[in-house]
Amino acid sequence: MRLIDVDVFLARETKMQNGEVVGGDSTTPVLNDFHGTVPKYAILSHRWVDNDEVDYREMTKLAKMENRDKIRGRSGYQKVLKSCQQAKNDGFKWYWVDTCCIDKRNSSELSEAINSMFLWYESSQKCYAYLHDVAVAVFPTTPDAKMYPRSKGWPEWFSRGWTLQELIAPTDLQFFNKDWEPIGDKRNIASTLEEITRVPSQVLEDGLTSYRPSVAQVMSWAADRRTTRVEDRAYSLLGLLDVNMPMLYGEGKKAFLRLQEEVIRKSNDQTIFAWNPTEETLQTCGVLADDPSLFRGCHDIIQMESREFYSKLSDLWSDGTEGIPKLLAGPVYFYLFLLTFREWAINMQVFREWAINMQVLHAATITNLGIQVRLPLRRYPGCPRVLQVALACSREGGSRPITIDIIPWRSKYYRYIGEVGCEPLQGPYQHSQLNLAYEPTSAPSGVVIEDTVGLAALLLAACTAKTGIEMAGKNTELIGVTIFEVHHTLIKQFLSSALAISLSRACPAVAVASIFLAWDVWSGFMWTSLEVIFLWTLFNILATVPFADIRTEVAPPIREYILSSDREIVLLRGPAATSFTQGEPFIPIHILWHLRLLLVCLLMYDFLPGNGGLESTTAKHMILLSLPAIVAFAYFPLLADVLGKPPFGFALIQHPHQPKHTKYMFGTRTSGVVFALLLLQTEKVEQVMNELLPTLNSKAWRKWKTTLLDRIKCRGHFDFDPSDWDDGTCTDREKEALIRLFEDGRDAYRTFERYLAESAPEHPPVDDPHHIRHGIHHRTFLTSV
Repeated sequence: MRLIDVDVFLARETKMQNGEVVGGDSTTPVLNDFHGTVPKYAILSHRWVDNDEVDYREMTKLAKMENRDKIRGRSGYQKVLKSCQQAKNDGFKWYWVDTCCIDKRNSSELSEAINSMFLWYESSQKCYAYLHDVAVAVFPTTPDAKMYPRSKGWPEWFSRGWTLQELIAPTDLQFFNKDWEPIGDKRNIASTLEEITRVPSQVLEDGLTSYRPSVAQVMSWAADRRTTRVEDRAYSLLGLLDVNMPMLYGEGKKAFLRLQEEVIRKSNDQTIFAWNPTEETLQTCGVLADDPSLFRGCHDIIQMESREFYSKLSDLWSDGTEGIPKLLAGPVYFYLFLLTFREWAINMQVFREWAINMQVLHAATITNLGIQVRLPLRRYPGCPRVLQVALACSREGGSRPITIDIIPWRSKYYRYIGEVGCEPLQGPYQHSQLNLAYEPTSAPSGVVIEDTVGLAALLLAACTAKTGIEMAGKNTELIGVTIFEVHHTLIKQFLSSALAISLSRACPAVAVASIFLAWDVWSGFMWTSLEVIFLWTLFNILATVPFADIRTEVAPPIREYILSSDREIVLLRGPAATSFTQGEPFIPIHILWHLRLLLVCLLMYDFLPGNGGLESTTAKHMILLSLPAIVAFAYFPLLADVLGKPPFGFALIQHPHQPKHTKYMFGTRTSGVVFALLLLQTEKVEQVMNELLPTLNSKAWRKWKTTLLDRIKCRGHFDFDPSDWDDGTCTDREKEALIRLFEDGRDAYRTFERYLAESAPEHPPVDDPHHIRHGIHHRTFLTSV
């Protein structure tokens, strides 16, 4: 640490004022370096004035400089002079000022100083906060927009990023006006400072250690503060968050992302994920905020300890007994308790995991792939892949943990900002290891679904197996594009598919059990096994077949989705498209887990000491045979409730007709993707293209992509002329590649015209909003060509 020798500095200034010859600075240095033990010192906090401060070189070489009088006339020099005089009056020999005590030409010294800044202010005996724009002799207690127009009515010192830590760190902080008159002490005006800065008065009076603020709270204090360099918005928070990292000026907003990564490495504070999106925030983005301003309004978000979090999680999410009538839930779970908590259940992984989850929060780790963390989550009904995760934090005074929505894309999970339109599925939460994306790059559009599951996977497989209309053009990699207009959920089709899959998986186990029965080996156990296999298969089927409730009051807006694989692209349309991508089954997944566990317990009955407390197998078989009746009885109220909703909620009754679907076969994936983009109603055309096509970095690819996207967005024609893309810099090989790519675009557009011509007569009336969305737009597009 480098400090100003107050006596030497003031003596030199006196000599220069008197016109005396000042000796070399090397004999009596103004600045002195200290390593290890540092003497008592005072410190300055101020608002920098560009091109008017005194730097390290000027402070050390001032006596020898020809323009020393000009330097001494600067407001920055006078600020150092007046503060040194104040330090001497207070009995301090040593003094620190950031402008001249740090050699900013030395990057390593600058980095060390920034990382140590909070500690230096915290260790000072007295800090002088100089408010250069306060002319009165009292501290302002009300905002004055006319006096301080650039800083929301308060002195500009309170709007700067660096002064936040300079306000909090020192124990003794004295405010001075422009004439260096004392106007207030931090402890005495703590309530006014809290109103200005949102920093709790307890922190101002007793320091950070007494209050232990969360990461979100610290970020919220800096939300409205500004810095000259973008990177300093992050660097000024290092000490407040108790982290260290190297300075890389020029990295821009990446500095704030690096800061949050360092916080995650050191702390298990999940409030860092609880930032508030704004109107400018993309619908899908990284889980880390890209600017402290996104934490505005997070001043009351506090951490939750592990036991408090898991106890209050039940207030947010139900315990899973809604799926079973209360009269039946008690006996079923009691018997499950008796069976599972015997000697054989002690080592079961599920209970070990449950015990760990109830005791500790899972720490996050930073990897090159993202933030790996284990979080409790639930799914939304009828919303594709969107998950709600609970964070170990809450609003101060609140009883429920804060939740955020995430969406998966290519092995990572991104923050989802869009409206879901419904509440998550009822039932217990599940823990899952998530790989959270911390950078906003490559965030998903929310339109393309690659990792299809459940009903969407069955639909994609069915569309891939169908034959389509082959289109003219090259045939290098055959790909199908299916336009699938769905107004209901297809029970018949999925029942047959789910039945075939489940039976094929059960056949080997049935064959083995039958062989044992034929040999009369373990007959009782084998009969039980057959019953369990039957019920297991039945429950699997019921957990796959959709029981869709087409929502009306809280339904999300009609959207389009693309199901994508290497061989097929399915464009989902219609009012049931959203529900279709994540259809609700007859048996929710969490209830299926309980039923499977009960079946396993009953299957292991013969191996339990004392036969599990049952004297005969009659009771066991009665339980097995009664399970379907229990499930049917449990879901009878749900069935009656859904059937009673207008219009018919039950998908089978609502719409018995087949959906309309059209499939075209293209010779290249490029032409198939362009065709899908022409049909798609979204502003994220470029993002969807990047997700459906491999990203190439060739010059020809970039030219083709730019030209094609421009035509799609502005409804331009597809009769491409070489003058549209040939600027004279393309090689022969690049020209050949561009010609092939634009031929694919023309093939796609010809198919698009054919589809519009064939589907136009079937469009509904003009006042139908679905017609406005899918009909008028296409006709306008066609007319403009």
